[in-house]
Amino acid sequence: MKRSISVRQTGMLCVMMILANKILLLPSLLYKTVKTDGVFVVMALFLVDLLVLGAFLKLKFAYPDKKLKEILDCHVGTILTKIIFAVLMTFFIFKVFLTYSIAFMYLKQQVYQNEFTLLAIVCVLPVINHAVLSGLRTFSRTIELFYYIVVGLFMLCLLIALGSFKQNPAYFIAMPGDFAMAIIKNIFSFGDYVFLFLVIDKIEIEKKDVKRLFKYALFGIALVISLFFIYYSIYKTTAFMHNYAIADILTITVEFNAIGRLDIVAMVTIMMLSLFQMEIFHYGFCECFVGIFSKLNKIFAVVVFDVMFLMIYFILIGQYETMVLYEQTWLPYLGLVADYVFGILCFTLSYLSKEKNKIKKNKRDGYEGDHVIESQGDMLVTEVEEPVEKEDLETLAEQGLNLQGGGNEDSQNA
Repeated sequence: MKRSISVRQTGMLCVMMILANKILLLPSLLYKTVKTDGVFVVMALFLVDLLVLGAFLKLKFAYPDKKLKEILDCHVGTILTKIIFAVLMTFFIFKVFLTYSIAFMYLKQQVYQNEFTLLAIVCVLPVINHAVLSGLRTFSRTIELFYYIVVGLFMLCLLIALGSFKQNPAYFIAMPGDFAMAIIKNIFSFGDYVFLFLVIDKIEIEKKDVKRLFKYALFGIALVISLFFIYYSIYKTTAFMHNYAIADILTITVEFNAIGRLDIVAMVTIMMLSLFQMEIFHYGFCECFVGIFSKLNKIFAVVVFDVMFLMIYFILIGQYETMVLYEQTWLPYLGLVADYVFGILCFTLSYLSKEKNKIKKNKRDGYEGDHVIESQGDMLVTEVEEPVEKEDLETLAEQGLNLQGGGNEDSQNA
């Protein structure tokens, strides 16, 4: 398949998807709710994400070459399919907003504190637009090229931070109600694997490659969880005051002070991860747009995205605090529907495909239960096979002998 991407590229996409919006603000937000038990909140949400990844694989193997739109049209109808795509399109554009807002505030404080908004937009939008118009295969290869650089920088940040690693703080201190609330409030920061459903027809994977894909996913998860452990170990009770975890763990590393500004390592890592993640979610938005308006192409989708991005950003969520507020108020409900409810739907559709394939196989082989199906023109005639009794066999034999004898007498008379 010329347009397909390999398992290796898909795994790298999975790692890039789960890193950017979880390594800056999320550790601080979770600490405010459940203290250091935020580590276990992240583990719980990642576990659900792995189930969604499993649902994607089930659907992929059930419909190896079909697009998501074709699968949904077949089972739920055209109107409901467009509604689902509209929900996913909204989900992805706010994913881009969340990633951009968090990275923007960090870079604004570190690079240019004044008049940085226009510069950031000019630097970001053309790049992610070009990535989308180039196609999935092209920007997947770009991610593949920079993958080891980005992951290496991320691991270097963790390694440097070990110089300030202290004794682990106490865990399991949050109340069950607070723990559940933290999971619900931060759902929108997860659910990244929904993107894979939109490019299900462009991913080349076989059942033997499943373990390899999960290894990539588990590696990315391990990086995030390691960051949380190190971050809470370093800051403990003041963890709620630091909003940029991957960068803040480098600022108090005494052993490496002579090197200079080590946060540059974190800065480059954040910039690259955020850019790649925005490209992925922007591509997801455009796939949904084309799924709704099938007569329009990706160019129209990119133009609509840019207009919506600028309008919504400057009118509605231009303030960083507003985006953070949305991320923990009504956006979790959007994430719940777009990720988990949608994942359950796709998992169900994969089983419907199995039942349908069994029926088709039975008809193709000529059997349906205990019945034999014979084809006569355009009609199917069903005959029931009944066992022949011994007495019936004897009666048929006698009748045959009588007929034979009668035939001989007639020939003699003749």
